Amino acid sequence: MSDIKPDLKPTAPRPVDGAAPASATPASTKVIDFRRYRLARLINDASVQQGELARMMRVSANERTQLAEALQGAQRHLATIADSYTHLLTRLAREKDFRTACQEAAELDDLDEMIRRRDALASELADIRRGTRSGLRLGLTAGRGPLG
Repeated sequence: MSDIKPDLKPTAPRPVDGAAPASATPASTKVIDFRRYRLARLINDASVQQGELARMMRVSANERTQLAEALQGAQRHLATIADSYTHLLTRLAREKDFRTACQEAAELDDLDEMIRRRDALASELADIRRGTRSGLRLGLTAGRGPLG
């Protein structure tokens, strides 16, 4: 079944007594085509809906942009955490090497070797402490240990 109704063409109202008004001539009477009226209304409604859809799409695009910026911020934050974690692991490894070297030096019977190692360890400890304060030193250079 179609929802389009048959064409109804209303005419100008007529007086109850049956006489036509003197001012109403057949040329001044307007006939309304309801199909065209409904089509014009549908076009207008579609235009309003299209405008609303365009507004919603703009809002959605803004939200996606904000989400992308938030994700980039989170990514930068995670990269900073990863760098800090790497720095911490390097520092822990250096401190472990330092403790091991201290234990080895304490176990030596040779006084000159103990003094040499003590000086190297003191220098290494100073490096570790400077690295802790500045946060810029990330670890030992390749092949260089606390005694080396």
